[in-house]
Amino acid sequence: METKMKLELIEQNRKVVDNFFVALETQQFEMLRDVFAENGRQINPYSPEGFSKSFDGIDAIYKQYSGLVANFGQMQFPRQIFATEDPNFFFVQFKGVIEIKAGGKYENDYLGTFKLENGKVMEYTEYFNQIVMAKAFHIDLK
Repeated sequence: METKMKLELIEQNRKVVDNFFVALETQQFEMLRDVFAENGRQINPYSPEGFSKSFDGIDAIYKQYSGLVANFGQMQFPRQIFATEDPNFFFVQFKGVIEIKAGGKYENDYLGTFKLENGKVMEYTEYFNQIVMAKAFHIDLK
């Protein structure tokens, strides 16, 4: 791939990845339909028992995130987006600072990988500290 074309693709895809976080921070969850491919998926390998290990398809992803407003208020995700040699693959190191409507905040550290195809996310894998999550939501890790 020509260097100029590769750099343009990296910047276009970086914007798609950033729009994932913008959708959450602004609670404009319809934006997720522009971010993810119809058959895109989110994988959560470290989700504790009782939590989904994946959301398959844009409708499942949309339902997951749009449902967060029932329990959470303002969400902020300070982030660093790292491109790789593959213009369709990104690492994102981020922190979640999430207001809990019942009181308090949920703060965790994350690493996400994003695989894109044709300008849409095909696969997003989210890694987080499940001990921090368990303490915040009183989950018994077995």
